[in-house]
Amino acid sequence: MHNIPLAIILQIFGSFCFALAARYQNSAIRREVRHNQSRHRLKSSQLLASLKNPRWWQGMGLMGISLACQITALFFAPVSVVQPVGLLAFPWSMILQARVAHRRISKNEISLVALTVVATGIFTAIVSIYATPESELTEWKVFVGALVIYLVAATFGGLGAKGPQYWRSLFWGSGGAMFYGLEAALVRTLINFARQHNWLDNPLFWGILACLIIGSLTAGWMIQQGYATGQAEMVVASMTITSPVVAVCYGIFVLGEGQNFTWGVALAVAACGLIAIAGVVALSHIKAHQPVIVDTSDIPQVSSTEKPA
Repeated sequence: MHNIPLAIILQIFGSFCFALAARYQNSAIRREVRHNQSRHRLKSSQLLASLKNPRWWQGMGLMGISLACQITALFFAPVSVVQPVGLLAFPWSMILQARVAHRRISKNEISLVALTVVATGIFTAIVSIYATPESELTEWKVFVGALVIYLVAATFGGLGAKGPQYWRSLFWGSGGAMFYGLEAALVRTLINFARQHNWLDNPLFWGILACLIIGSLTAGWMIQQGYATGQAEMVVASMTITSPVVAVCYGIFVLGEGQNFTWGVALAVAACGLIAIAGVVALSHIKAHQPVIVDTSDIPQVSSTEKPA
């Protein structure tokens, strides 16, 4: 059963929950690394200390709601339609973080956000019109597609740990987003697989499920590293751009959702994707030179700002 409007509504609500979750978890993580001016990665002891903060668990609960909305939406629409709608978490996050910092969003930021949202909106509209709801799965494509994404995500994780200080948060967030984008695609893969095969006694189904669980845990860890090295809205930005691109590419090349694409449609989708990515990169440059603001209303005698190195 396919119901694209319902899937989009679910994903819009989930995107707000995701942005709010990022705000809460960023607040908890930044409390532990507020002197991390060199933007080193989060230590295990700091992560464990963050788990004692109720805000972190509030964020986890909201993340669960967001995930539930996304998984439910994937039952009603292709991954290449559902995942790009999650970009709305980006402007939600910008608004929430501006309220925390008690400042107005600059005109340049508004322009870049608008550019990114419009580009992704057109991207979603084109894909939703031309995407193929379901096609026969090819096992080797599933394996190769997942392997490529894992390798690229690992590379981004290395850049997050050792790369330029200003870009570490973006690298961590993008690496985690690749895993999240793959997770959404794997959920859709499992749904298609269950519809087409006797899945209970098929090792491929359980192998995909294992990758789904491992990837989710790895993505969560990388996102916490992103919070430790930068601002929540930039982590959300990197995730909401990278994740849809990964999911759509997987949907097109692995799940066969792009069978109806002509060269013109493919070029239009690629152009919109590149514009959206350029908008996030430009925002990253702006944010890298702003103080890291944290909601510290529950943290007595702690400065709410931290100058970047």
